Amino acid sequence: MCAYGVALAGDYVFDDVHSVSGNPTVQSLSNFAQFWTDPGAFSGAAARMYRPALLTSFALNIAISPAAWSLKLGNVLIHAAVAGMLFWWLSRLSRRVRASFAIAAIFAVHPLASEAINMVSARSELLSMLGIVVALFAHVSWQRHKANAWPCMMMILGTVVACGSKETGVVLPGLLLVQTFCLRHRVPNGAQWRRALIGIAPVVALVIVYLIARKLLLGEATVQLLGRTGGDPSSGHGRTLLTQLATMGTLLPRMVWQSVVPTHLALDPVVVYRHSFADVSVLMGWGMMLGLTVLGVWPGANARLRRIGTALVWAIALPWIVIPLNMPFAEHRLYGPLVGFAVIAVAIAAPMRRLLARVPRSAVRAAFGLILVLGVAGSASRSWLYQDERELWQEELAHNPGSFRAWWGLGTSRMRKGDMPGAIAPLQQAHSLCPQHHDTLRNLVEALIALPDEHADAITALAMADKLVERSPADPWGRTLKVQAQLQAGRLLGEPQYFVDAEQLAFSCLKIGKAKGYVYQLASYARHGQGDVAGALAHLETSIERGLNTVDVRFDRARLLYELGRQREAQQAIIDLQRDYPTDQRMIGALRHFAKPPK
Repeated sequence: MCAYGVALAGDYVFDDVHSVSGNPTVQSLSNFAQFWTDPGAFSGAAARMYRPALLTSFALNIAISPAAWSLKLGNVLIHAAVAGMLFWWLSRLSRRVRASFAIAAIFAVHPLASEAINMVSARSELLSMLGIVVALFAHVSWQRHKANAWPCMMMILGTVVACGSKETGVVLPGLLLVQTFCLRHRVPNGAQWRRALIGIAPVVALVIVYLIARKLLLGEATVQLLGRTGGDPSSGHGRTLLTQLATMGTLLPRMVWQSVVPTHLALDPVVVYRHSFADVSVLMGWGMMLGLTVLGVWPGANARLRRIGTALVWAIALPWIVIPLNMPFAEHRLYGPLVGFAVIAVAIAAPMRRLLARVPRSAVRAAFGLILVLGVAGSASRSWLYQDERELWQEELAHNPGSFRAWWGLGTSRMRKGDMPGAIAPLQQAHSLCPQHHDTLRNLVEALIALPDEHADAITALAMADKLVERSPADPWGRTLKVQAQLQAGRLLGEPQYFVDAEQLAFSCLKIGKAKGYVYQLASYARHGQGDVAGALAHLETSIERGLNTVDVRFDRARLLYELGRQREAQQAIIDLQRDYPTDQRMIGALRHFAKPPK
C-alpha cells in the first residue's frame, strides 16, 4: 500500500477506456454467462479475446463502484495477493523464510510492476500470475503430503484463474512438470511420476478444454506465426517472425536489467527493429540470454530453485517473445517474468549470505531497508503520473519525443476531456510519425469534425476523412465520419453538393453494416442542409418506423416538427420523451420553451 496506494488516485488510461470503463458488457454482473461464452464481451467485435475470469473480476469491481479507484484498488489487492502467495510458495520451496520474505517484499514494491497495477486493462497479468503461483504452491503441498485433497482443488482453481485471465495460463502444466522434477533429489521413479501425473491431470484437462473453447469461439486455439507480410514492423501483423526474433534479441537484455535495476521505465519504450541475425547486437543479446539460461540450469547449489525460476521466466515470456504483437516490448508483460526472477533471487540468497557473513547484520538490514524505500519511492512516483493521462503522456514525450503512441495518447486523452482543439496538434503529429496507423487517423478525423464551425478547417477534415474511407472502405463508422466532414464542409463553404454527397454516403452505410438510427439522423441533417425540412423529417420517421427510435432520433423529429410549425405535435413528442427519459436535460429545456407564453 505504501508503494501502490497512490494508484487509487489514478484515472482510466489508454486501453482501460475501451476494455473497462467504455465496455458496456462488464457494467453488470447479469452478463456473467456472456463473459464465459462470448469473446466479443472483452471489448466488442474489434478486439475479441477469451478472458472470462478477467471480465468477471471487472464486473465484480464495478458492482462495488464504477469509479477508477475501485478498479485500481482491485489491482493493488491482487498484486498484494500475488506477493503474499509468492512468499508462501518460496518459503515452501526453499525452506528459507527470511530470504523468501525479503525477495517477496522487494517484489511487492518493485517499480517494474507499476504499469501492470496502474493500468486496469493490464489486470490480466496480475490475475494470471496469481492463478499460476496458487497452482504452483498447491502443487508443492500435493507432492509433499500424500493424503490431502485440497491442493488438487487449489491447482484446479489456479488453472481456471490463470487461463481465464490470459492465454499465458496454458503453460501451467509444463511448469508443474518442471517443479515435479526439481522437487526431487533424484530422478522420480515410476510411482512418483504416476502420483505427479495424477495431480497434474486435472490441470491438463482444463487447459485442453480452454484451448477447445478458444477454437470454437475464436476460430483458433493458438496464434498463427508464419505467413505475415513484413510490410510494417511497428504493427504486429506486419512483422515477420524473423524480424520479431531478431528484435527481441536486443530487447530481452533490457528486460533482465530492468528487473534488477528498474530504470528508464516507459509506457512506450524505444524499439529499434532488427531484420537479421547477422546484426552484432542481435547475436550479443541472444548470446547473453543463452548464457544466463545455462547459468540458471547449471548443476550445483540451489539448482532446483534456479531451474524452476528459469523455467518460469521463459514460459511466461515466450509467448510475447515469439508472437509479433503491436507493442513488442511493454512493461506490464514483465510482471510474470519478475516472479520467475524472484525465485532465482532466493536461490542466489544462500551463497550471497555466505559472502556477506563478515558484514554486520545491521548493515545488511539497512541495505535491505534502503532497497525497500527506493522501491516504494519509485513505485509511488510512477503511480502518481496515472492520476491524469495527459501528464503521463507528456512525461513520456519529455523522454521520447519521437513516440507516436505518446502523441496519439496525449491527443485521445485530451479528446476524452473535451479539449478538441488541443487534441488536434498531437494527433496530427502522431499521424505524421506513423501514417499507417488506422486508429490515429480515425481519432484525428473525429477531433477535426468535432470542432465548432467558427474554428473548424473543413478542407483538412474532409481530406483526412477521404483518406480514412479509402483505407477502410467497408467500415461504416469511417463512412459516418466522412459524412460529418461533408456536412461541416457544406455549412462552412456553402456548396449544396456537399449535402447531396453526404446524404448518399450516409445511406450507403446501410448496405455494409447493421441499420442504425444514427445513419438516418445523418441523412436527415444532409437533407436539411439542402433546405428540405420536410424531407429531413421523413428520414427520421422512416427510422422510427423501422424500430430505430433512439432518444436522439425522436428528439430531432420533435425539433423538425417545431421548425415546420407543427407545434402541438412537437410538444406531444417532447412530453412522450420526457416521460421515457425524465432526467434528460434536453427534454426539460424543450418543455420550458413550450411553456413560455407566445410573443
